[in-house]
Amino acid sequence: MPDLTSAFYPRMTKRPPFTVEVPDAVDDAFDGRPRRSPTAANGLLSAPTDDVKTTYDIFRRAARKFSHAKAAGTRRIIGSYEERSVVKRLVDGVEKSTPKIWTRYELSGYIYLSFLEYERLALDLGCGLRRLGLRKDSKIHLYGATSLHWLATSHGAASQSIVVVTAYDSLGEQGLQHSINETESTAIFIDSQLMPSLIRVLSHARSLRHIIYNDTATKLDSETLKKIQSDFPHIMVIGFDELRRSGAECFTEPTPPGKDDLCCIMYTSGSMGPPKGVCLTHGMIVAAVAGMDAVVGKHISPKDAILTYLPQAHIIEFVFENMCLYWGCTMGYGSPRTLSNASVWNCKGDICEFRPTILVGVPAVWESIKKGITGVVAAKGWLSNCLFWGSLRMKSWLLGHSFTGISLLDSLVFKTVKEAAGGRLRIMMNGGGPISKDTQIFLSLAIAPLINGYGLTETCGMGAINDPLAWDPDAVGELPASVEIKLVDVPESGYSTKHDPPQGEILIRGPSVATGYYKNELETKEAFTTDQWFRTGDIGEWDRNGHLRIIDRKKNLVKSLNGEYIALEKLESIYRSAAVVQNVCIYAAPNQRQPIAIVVPNRPVLQKLALQQPTNNPCSLVMQQLQEFGWASGLKSFEIVCGVVICNDEWTPENGFLSAAQKLVRKTIYTRFQKEIDQAYAR
Repeated sequence: MPDLTSAFYPRMTKRPPFTVEVPDAVDDAFDGRPRRSPTAANGLLSAPTDDVKTTYDIFRRAARKFSHAKAAGTRRIIGSYEERSVVKRLVDGVEKSTPKIWTRYELSGYIYLSFLEYERLALDLGCGLRRLGLRKDSKIHLYGATSLHWLATSHGAASQSIVVVTAYDSLGEQGLQHSINETESTAIFIDSQLMPSLIRVLSHARSLRHIIYNDTATKLDSETLKKIQSDFPHIMVIGFDELRRSGAECFTEPTPPGKDDLCCIMYTSGSMGPPKGVCLTHGMIVAAVAGMDAVVGKHISPKDAILTYLPQAHIIEFVFENMCLYWGCTMGYGSPRTLSNASVWNCKGDICEFRPTILVGVPAVWESIKKGITGVVAAKGWLSNCLFWGSLRMKSWLLGHSFTGISLLDSLVFKTVKEAAGGRLRIMMNGGGPISKDTQIFLSLAIAPLINGYGLTETCGMGAINDPLAWDPDAVGELPASVEIKLVDVPESGYSTKHDPPQGEILIRGPSVATGYYKNELETKEAFTTDQWFRTGDIGEWDRNGHLRIIDRKKNLVKSLNGEYIALEKLESIYRSAAVVQNVCIYAAPNQRQPIAIVVPNRPVLQKLALQQPTNNPCSLVMQQLQEFGWASGLKSFEIVCGVVICNDEWTPENGFLSAAQKLVRKTIYTRFQKEIDQAYAR
């Protein structure tokens, strides 16, 4: 069991190699030899233990093994507070004021369920679903924000072999309608505040017969209920708590699923065409748990506390919460809107209230945390600035030379920063996209090691993960023990497995990898080979230690006018770290030599720059900052932006510019700003 009083440090103490070639693999002229984790050299793992074959087994085992320990905690909304302010923005060089209303919530402390209580909740929900008429292989749609009720409903469904269909609100109403109709879902679990969007598609959702609304945070207003009952009399509306009580009153024996039974149809937030439903069996989810456990499980114990707030309809969160139950950790449910102390009223934010030991996030979260820290440090004046940055460099040097004194720096200089993150963080994990190397190093030194992870919905999130003892900011890590990876030549982009190091498109295969898309044979044939390799579209390479590195993405490679390939995601991860940037999307036209940056600016920084360098053209001011930052970051001339488009609105899943996983929806951004992009190139 790991000692939670001991700290991990951002350095490599584990000895390579971190992957090995698969024995007896057949050589191919255009393929590299498959590689695996050394722990799975003679066979990939499909289950963490013999008694776990399904997600149903996971929560039943957790109840037996961890019983009265804290399984998961939630917070109640006590009240809310509206804060009115005026936001000043630069529009075409002119400062304009816009009224803004901010809603901040007052929350209770965390209220916990034990593992036994969670098991009872899930089983009662399963019985409630049976009373509604759902049977083995029926489909229930889960459409809501991350919550304990969402996870419990998924396990309740599993207890009766009912298939879960996941979707997030950023799929839009067309995506919601498509996923309901394609799967012929008969029930839907939904947050009350999302009910209006469901009502607008109900007339086209022919299969729906039951609406289960999550009545924890907000109740369903009587007018909405009356409208559904009047317009759709064939649909039954029931609250979550009523469903639970119904199941508790009429117990039905579980109908446990098998490992090959469908667990989940998870719809991806693709920006092109209708969403695709990835078919994931119970065995695939469990294999993902086994694969991850083989790499990081030895560092995690029931003493760990893990803040859960990412979208559960995204594979990284869905699998990770099942892992938490397997490990016996305590989960604390939070929300991106209530994470920090500044975002709540008269109480602590989720991070400081829960005080996690492990935190999982996406690049946007880490960039926000970094800029928050550097902003506070900058405001403290010259002396504090010098002390902080000097100590950061000193800690890096001490780690590199294995000298003592690190704990002294942590307690004297970085204690305040660590306390702002709850004071107990041992490990942070990044997933969902590439993070700036500078940001990863900064947070790893100031708070705790930030390790990379890599995976896709089609692989149950399994691709690569850094062992905290093999911290490497240049790689996404070693392979989970449930997958193997090979690289395939991409000659049109100049990537070859014969290079040193070997480079190519990443193909993944194993027990945690899906076999296709729901009712979509064409997309399945394009993405999956006949021997069950999944084509990721990502370009990777093996480093000398056997770690996997992500260096490009096929779909996000644009060949410029001068024949150079511009890697959009790579540039975004770098430019996003510039102080003047809150978020950025790179656009590269094939008939131009350099890219354009569409920027959501960091307003306080931009306003300060505008005072120092008065201008009627804020775009040129931002472009100057990005160009200087790009050169300082080692970018080549064709990677330096030649124009900037400023967006005055924050990008969120609600307005369609980001997916629920906080990824850029390029099509939406490009379409919205095409006129401004053309003007930027014309300048």
